[in-house]
Amino acid sequence: MNRTNISYNDVPVVVNLIGTDLKLIPSLLSALKHNKITLGAIHNPPLQIDLFSSEALLYSDDGDKFRIPIF
Repeated sequence: MNRTNISYNDVPVVVNLIGTDLKLIPSLLSALKHNKITLGAIHNPPLQIDLFSSEALLYSDDGDKFRIPIF
């Protein structure tokens, strides 16, 4: 499993690339910017993100897990 970091609201977040590569990072950033329903439920930046080829799982500091589709 490969890892990389992104900046989300000026906070570094670890992204675990699971079955994918860095080419999906722009799609992830776009999904994070435009998915207001899920991101409205997350009050703080996610602790980590698992990025798959069609979705991302965001883990909050409260122990919750959120799914965001990636297009």
